Amino acid sequence: MSGPLSDIDFSDGRVYVAESSMIYCLNYDSGEIVWSSELEGSSDYIVATDTSIWATSSVYEIEVGDYTESTIWKFDIYGELEHRWTIAERCWFFSPDSRGLVLGLGRPRCGMLRVDDGQLDHLKISNSGPVTCGSSDGNRILLGHSDGRVSAINGLECTSTLEGGSPVSIALGDEGVTFAGFEGGGVMSSIGWSYTTTGAIDTLSLGPSPSSTQAVWACSDGDVLVLGRDSGDPLLELRHDCRIFKSNSNGDLIVLGDSEGIIHFVERDVLSRRLEEDSANIEVDAKKREMMDRLRGLRVR
Repeated sequence: MSGPLSDIDFSDGRVYVAESSMIYCLNYDSGEIVWSSELEGSSDYIVATDTSIWATSSVYEIEVGDYTESTIWKFDIYGELEHRWTIAERCWFFSPDSRGLVLGLGRPRCGMLRVDDGQLDHLKISNSGPVTCGSSDGNRILLGHSDGRVSAINGLECTSTLEGGSPVSIALGDEGVTFAGFEGGGVMSSIGWSYTTTGAIDTLSLGPSPSSTQAVWACSDGDVLVLGRDSGDPLLELRHDCRIFKSNSNGDLIVLGDSEGIIHFVERDVLSRRLEEDSANIEVDAKKREMMDRLRGLRVR
């Protein structure tokens, strides 16, 4: 594909891709195109459910310098268009939940839009700006806003959980714990700790920890910072040659995608083993330095 690719999803032996102004259904094993459809504007998100394929696209007006409208598309699993809705806002978060689909909106309405049984229901989130990002793990949905708030959506109820700059990435932990990364370089947790890096956060995920069960991986300006999940203490800092814009994890594995198009896999066992080897090498180097210092001292005498 010529790109750019904006989103990808998987369901029942199919891979669904949003690319430029198109969406594609590909065979999982061969990559062969099963069907494709052209959208109006640029594709943003694609979500596959048991019975439907959902997508959003948006139109950007250069003269206005902003998005002027978006379209929500609903296809059946064979690629036939079933319905479409056009709204005045750009969608910045798109995810299914137990009641349908949830969209996080930009200006002018902001807030949340729920698509349920063909109906669009708008939920205004009080005292919060446009949605900038979001995260979901089934029935729990978090939306980040440009004014620094992170809203927790439960049904039609909304509560503010964190405040601190403009959030760009949100991660959901066990027992309702929330982690957020902000443009100003801050990382915050709903259990009370915060940490500030030197650059803006690009992506945030929960991943393997070298010393415990889970850690917060914060990527910022080429640095990968691993923080303790419960304390926020820095456990490890890695330097990368280019920026990492995407991350995701599953159990003992975290995946990092950088600006050069390279995907990096980090596994807990390998991470722990490498750190033990580095620690042993550092100890050996320290003993060598100590020995050389003693020899130099003998020469002076």
